[in-house]
Amino acid sequence: MKKILLILLACLPLFAIAKDNKEKNNSDPKYLAGALTYEDGKITFTREINAPGLSKDEIYQRMLDWANERFQPEDGMQSRVVYTNKEDGDIAASAEEWMVFSSTALSLDRTRVYYQLTAKAGDGQCLLTMSRIRYWYDEARDGGEKYTAEEWINDKMALNKKQTKLAPICGKFRRETIDLKDELFLAATNALGQAALAAPAIPATPVVPATPSGKLQDISFAKLPANLNEMTKDGRITLTANDEVIDIKAENWGGFGQMFNKNVSYLLIDQSRYAASTLMEHNDTYRISFYTARGTEPAVVIECRKSTTQKMSAEELKSLNQSIDPSKEYTLYIGEITRIQAR
Repeated sequence: MKKILLILLACLPLFAIAKDNKEKNNSDPKYLAGALTYEDGKITFTREINAPGLSKDEIYQRMLDWANERFQPEDGMQSRVVYTNKEDGDIAASAEEWMVFSSTALSLDRTRVYYQLTAKAGDGQCLLTMSRIRYWYDEARDGGEKYTAEEWINDKMALNKKQTKLAPICGKFRRETIDLKDELFLAATNALGQAALAAPAIPATPVVPATPSGKLQDISFAKLPANLNEMTKDGRITLTANDEVIDIKAENWGGFGQMFNKNVSYLLIDQSRYAASTLMEHNDTYRISFYTARGTEPAVVIECRKSTTQKMSAEELKSLNQSIDPSKEYTLYIGEITRIQAR
C-alpha cells in the first residue's frame, strides 16, 4: 500500500503540470504582439463600458460598491479603495494580491502583483484604467526580485524571437497579467448589470470615413473603428442569416463585450418583430452589417456564432433603460464574434 501511495505522489506533479499546459495556450494571439497598450511609455490597459440606461451617479455608486468589495486588505495584502470623488465620478483603487502561475499538491509558483485601477463614471458610460503594474517574485529567496511590467512583460522579454508564442519565464507573467486585466474588466462590467456593454478597448482606433471605399478586409477586434456607435445613429444596420437580410434599428444594437475570454456582440430584438426574431431563432450563425449615412455598401461586417439567448420582459429592462416600451417583450442575443471585416 505504501508503495502505491508513493507512486501516486510521485505522479501528482506530472499530472498537474500536464493539466496546466493543456489549459494555458502560450500561442494564443491574445497574449502575443499587440496585446499590450502603452500610455506615456507605461503599460496601461483601458476599457470603456457603455451602460445607456444608467446615470452618472448610478454608475459611480455601483462601481464604488464593487471596488470596495473587490479591493480589501487580506492576508497581509494591502488592497483598498484609495480615492473617491462623486462629483467628478472618479474612483481609484490600489491593489496588492497574489498572481498564481501554477499550483499542485507539492509546489506553488506565484508572485505578488501591484497595480492601480481607476474608474471614471459618466452618464451611460464608465472608463476603466489599469496601470502602474509591478511584481515581487520569489520573495522567500534572498528577498526575491522586483520588476515593473514595462521591463518584464514587453514583447522582447515575454515572447520568443518569432513572436509566435510566450517565452518560458517572462511569458507567464504576461499571460497572467492579461488574464487578470480581462477578469477585472469583466467583473466591473457585470457589476453594472445587464445595462453594461463593453466597448472596444482604447486608445481608439481610426474612425470610419463618411464614405468608405475599397474592398472588405479582415481586421482584428482591437482594430474595430472607434466611431462604430456613431455610425448606427445616422446609418443603417442589417442582420443577415441564411441569405436573408433584414434591417434592424440602432436601438437593437447593443455593442461589444467579453464572455469567457471570447469577444462577443449583443443584439436586443423586440419579439413582436416576427421576421427578425424568426431569423435569429432558426439560425446559429449570422452577420451584422453597418452602413454609413450615405453608404451603399457596408463599412463594417461582423460575423457571429450565437452563444446565448435570453428572453427579457420590459419590466426587467426598465431599471436599465427608462425609455423601454413597457408593452413589449425582448430577446437578448449574445454572439461570439468569428470574423470582422472593414473597408
